[in-house]
Amino acid sequence: MAKFRLMTSQLSPFSLKIQSCLAYTGHSYECLPAQGGKLQNMLAAMKVEIAKRRGTIYKHPRMTALDEYPGVPFLIEPKGRVQYDSSAISKWLDTQPNPKQDRKLWPKDPALAFVAQFIDEAMDDFAINIAHHMRWLHSAQTNTAGVRLFKEFSGFPFFALKKGFPAWFSKRQVRRLPYLLGMPAQNFQQDGPNYLKAPIKQGWPATHELLDTCWSEYITGLEAVLSKQAYLLGDRFTIADASVYGMFGILLDDPAADQDMFKRTPVLHNWLIKIKNNQHVQDMANGELRLSEHLKPLLTTMTNTFVPLMQQNEAAYISHMMQGETLFNEAALREGRALYTGEIMGHAYKAVSKTFTVQVWRDLLQSWQALPTKDSQQLRSYLAGFNGFRPDLNEQVAVKAHQI
Repeated sequence: MAKFRLMTSQLSPFSLKIQSCLAYTGHSYECLPAQGGKLQNMLAAMKVEIAKRRGTIYKHPRMTALDEYPGVPFLIEPKGRVQYDSSAISKWLDTQPNPKQDRKLWPKDPALAFVAQFIDEAMDDFAINIAHHMRWLHSAQTNTAGVRLFKEFSGFPFFALKKGFPAWFSKRQVRRLPYLLGMPAQNFQQDGPNYLKAPIKQGWPATHELLDTCWSEYITGLEAVLSKQAYLLGDRFTIADASVYGMFGILLDDPAADQDMFKRTPVLHNWLIKIKNNQHVQDMANGELRLSEHLKPLLTTMTNTFVPLMQQNEAAYISHMMQGETLFNEAALREGRALYTGEIMGHAYKAVSKTFTVQVWRDLLQSWQALPTKDSQQLRSYLAGFNGFRPDLNEQVAVKAHQI
């Protein structure tokens, strides 16, 4: 079977997520530019860039006006078509012939499929803030991310000449902390070179305590379920595990986060290493999937963090659109536009409205509303937090947005 090409970096959680999915389903792939020659890398990069400009990059099953292309990763199919969005790619993989026909990433049971989607999106759109906080605040002085990225991208022609790239990249990522909810207190003391000091914006609420609390609750929630069963949804690997591996697996290379997981959540730490070494591929493909009591603490944390962030982001988006705003996402943050304030677990935060997370939230709500009644009732009785997925509450969010 022909190989897929993944234009990416090992620093990307979405890259690790897709790689674990490709390995599990038996597809051959190579990561560019790290595993490619200079000419191969240049041609692949040109293919992606041309597809971006032409708007021909595929997202399964559809792309909307709210979506936004990432920096990486992009999947190049053997016949040349370019895809993006790790969650969409995983769903597409389940529709394709592969060497291991019995391995599917998404559960067939509707209730389990919804929970898998919920975990996947909570990882991609909330836990990413925690991961960035751990890497670029707690491990900013000790991580080697810039050096590792420089080594990967030296596979491009002339890139090796950019000797200042590692420091430039680290500075860029630290400056992006506010985009990913990271804001120190006004009197926050920081050591080290200035380019690694987190930016402090006047009038922005401090969020480090919130993110530290979320880090603790997410890893202990993962430890609780993985101490009792092999994977989040039972006895086999699913997209839920892939998304967790991607977001927390990248932190195995960051000293502060890695040591904290090793000491406080050793089962989670070993589990991440297992998937990193592709040992999940050896596990049985027909294992039972179920909603266990052990998963509840993690899901409760997600309903207390991910859900309010999505609701408040959508409300802000609607409000700004009504006022004629046209610029969102990171470009808007750079100009101080499309900003809003919100609250998560009693902590205030300030952020920029993101269109692609509006789409994520609407897709999740659509999945909930498409559930058979017995399945939605089952989930409501299983976890109180799922009672928030109600059309009348969604309408209240929209009304509130009109009043901002």
